[in-house]
Amino acid sequence: MYTQAHRARPDSPVEEVMVWPVATIPPEATVLEVADALSADEIGALLVLRGGTPVGMISERDIIGHLAAGANSEHLTAGEVMTTDVVTVGPHDSVLSAATQMRDAGVRHLPVLDDEGRIAGMVSIRDALDVLVQACAADSDVVVVPSGTRVVVRAD
Repeated sequence: MYTQAHRARPDSPVEEVMVWPVATIPPEATVLEVADALSADEIGALLVLRGGTPVGMISERDIIGHLAAGANSEHLTAGEVMTTDVVTVGPHDSVLSAATQMRDAGVRHLPVLDDEGRIAGMVSIRDALDVLVQACAADSDVVVVPSGTRVVVRAD
């Protein structure tokens, strides 16, 4: 699923790295069905749709949190567990902008909605990270050092 062969850049539009089709599930699905769907597609989040309209997102983190609290996966539904405050991005927004939105919102997946609010795709932190790492590796002015390392920058 994650085989972006081209060389997108941080300023490239999200549509160059987003995934389509988007994996979805209805709010009535049980958490067990959600877990099965996530596992079958080897993904980390599903867009929850009611009548074709996005109403939420449910991620593996949402499921783990509820199960760790003792919830029954056969009786709890996606609608009860999903995040309803969904952060989205447009297909023409940059990869860097999408990554920034994910960081600021503390999420790892963003639905991509077109100008009419229709689902255009999904972008994940993995998609964005691949682009950002490639950009850093190609830029000789960027040096990646281990966390905690002291760095001194001198002007030439």
